[in-house]
Amino acid sequence: MMSRLRSLLPWLAVLAVAAGIRLPTLTAGLPYLGYVDEGHVLHHVNHLLVYQTWEPDNYSYPSLPFYLVAGAALAWSPVYALTHGHPLFDDLSPSPPEYYDIVEPAALIVLGRLVTLAFSLGIVLLTGLLVRRLAGPAAGLFAAWLAALVPALVMRSSIVNVNPLAAFFVLAALFFADRARGLEHPRRDAILAGLMAGLAGATKYPAALVCLSVALAVLLAPAPWLERVRRLVLAGAASILALLLAMPALALRTQAVLHGLHDMDSVYGSQEAGSYWEQAVHRAEWDLPTSHPELGIVFLLLTMAGLAVGLRDRRWRGAVAGWLLFGIATGLLVAPYQFRAFRNLLALVPLACAAVALLYARLREAASRRLWVDLAAAALPALLFVPALYEYDAFQLALVDTRERAVHWLAGQVKPNDRVLFLRELAFLPSRLDTLPAKVQVRVWEKAQYRVIEHRDHYLVMGRILRRNGRDKIPPDVLNWILANYQVVAQYGSVATSNFPGFFRGNDQMVYVLKRKPRPEAEPPSSPGEDAAGDEGGARRGSGESYRRE
Repeated sequence: MMSRLRSLLPWLAVLAVAAGIRLPTLTAGLPYLGYVDEGHVLHHVNHLLVYQTWEPDNYSYPSLPFYLVAGAALAWSPVYALTHGHPLFDDLSPSPPEYYDIVEPAALIVLGRLVTLAFSLGIVLLTGLLVRRLAGPAAGLFAAWLAALVPALVMRSSIVNVNPLAAFFVLAALFFADRARGLEHPRRDAILAGLMAGLAGATKYPAALVCLSVALAVLLAPAPWLERVRRLVLAGAASILALLLAMPALALRTQAVLHGLHDMDSVYGSQEAGSYWEQAVHRAEWDLPTSHPELGIVFLLLTMAGLAVGLRDRRWRGAVAGWLLFGIATGLLVAPYQFRAFRNLLALVPLACAAVALLYARLREAASRRLWVDLAAAALPALLFVPALYEYDAFQLALVDTRERAVHWLAGQVKPNDRVLFLRELAFLPSRLDTLPAKVQVRVWEKAQYRVIEHRDHYLVMGRILRRNGRDKIPPDVLNWILANYQVVAQYGSVATSNFPGFFRGNDQMVYVLKRKPRPEAEPPSSPGEDAAGDEGGARRGSGESYRRE
């Protein structure tokens, strides 16, 4: 018993470090979304809860992640009711939302992040177990250590997104596929590998390609051909069963699923952004707050060396061939699209960690003094990745949405009889505005401008709203008049706001709090509602520009 406990302690230590790095960023940006993909998951979850249905509003993404987060919300709802005095369902935001950023209550965001975190820690453990089976406990522990610290995995561990879930099921499929090549319970493991492959496809469509690796592992097993075919049929049947159970719409709403796939194909085909290579070795995906790469050139070189070692060693060749098959198939699938976000390759990162661990195992076998190899292996991930992790965690820990900062400022200034006008385009959460001890109005600019001109409100909360053509929504002459009659008393953020409701606003919107001056300093503009699109000087440049008298 004691020896078993001692052998578990290093693994528990690795998991503790992995959790310690990821947990502090769990509340970043709350009560607002902190990452563009969070809404893509949570709006579907909200739809399931609001309408109490199993059918998401569309099938651009597979539905298993939505069911998992919705299930977590249902499990938490009794606790929520006890702590808030009313059901969780009473606080859900409308579905569909008026603005992408509107997701309430904040508990739903936290639950989604916790689900992602659980699967992210599962990736660390599974990466280690996969390599442990191939190359022994030391290599397995090193693989888990790499997965615990590699930035590409860490930075997506505490935000709501489907990629860690897909990576987990891909790893699980490969783990059981390797076991299916053994002699102990090959049929059972083939079934489990098929089940995991089906769940991977029900989490993210491209992840279903892992079924190729499962098929390869079954066909390479040391067994008669008839037995291999039986196992392949069992794995295929299990995969289909898991896929249908996790996403019944494949059978019941087939046309809707195909339509969702077509929509996603159109989105990826119509956008051009990013370079996988640049994100891997220079600067991570543009949506992540870091100046460091996802992996780094050193890690990539070690990965390639590990793959070469794995293919040369007969003990590991079959497993590594399956990893490469999945990687090549994934690369061929995403290569034609010009929208290249590194998150599309996230399922390959744990396999890269596994490949580096195989290289370590080979070096350790050849070393006369293994202690030095072990010490170097323990230090390597820290040397490669700690600067990136420190920068990311520090940013996330300090992140406060500019809308939340504006609400905090107003809460300490306004009085019960004060009237405060918010521009709806900034997408303030209604629950946060309800906390203000004042009379609050929320209007789009077209309806707000008349209240502004008539001096109805003591405070205005505005931003720099851009039309699709890039011009300011508030005409320059109207803006000048506002700045002559209202004083900027607080300002936050540096990023202009798109007028389009479906765009993610981010956490650094320009938000300005203006206070009405005692007397007007200028006459109202003659045409406050006119668009300034025809005025060549109408668009002010520079996302960081502040309101000022011109």
